[in-house]
Amino acid sequence: MSIAELKQYLSAHRDDDEAFSEALGELITRNRGAVRYPANLSLEDVGRIVREKLK
Repeated sequence: MSIAELKQYLSAHRDDDEAFSEALGELITRNRGAVRYPANLSLEDVGRIVREKLK
């Protein structure tokens, strides 16, 4: 399944805990190389990160 198909599957099966969990696990596994940032970053930090990425 492509990432787009996995996202559609997640949307269609959001009430099926087992199916949702399995599909979400697959999606996360495929994206292991992604940089993850904490949710509580300040606006200044977000701006700095965006500027660095744009360089």
